[in-house]
Amino acid sequence: MKFPTQHITKLTLAVTKGIVMSVVFIAGVSIGIFNILMKSTEPKVNAKTRIESDQSKIVPKNTNDRDTFGYPDRSVK
Repeated sequence: MKFPTQHITKLTLAVTKGIVMSVVFIAGVSIGIFNILMKSTEPKVNAKTRIESDQSKIVPKNTNDRDTFGYPDRSVK
């Protein structure tokens, strides 16, 4: 009589699948909530702030042909 044992096996597999799927679902939801909470606590960067550093300044080249007032130097030709 294999009929009752087949149903017991199917029931056991269904219960096991339900437990595993619920654990995976709860873990996924927990990780998602944890990520949302961690993103809300990160410091926000204001993109409009001006940052001055030595690397951001471009050194002008070939500007020695002007006098002290900024006009073109007529003596250099």
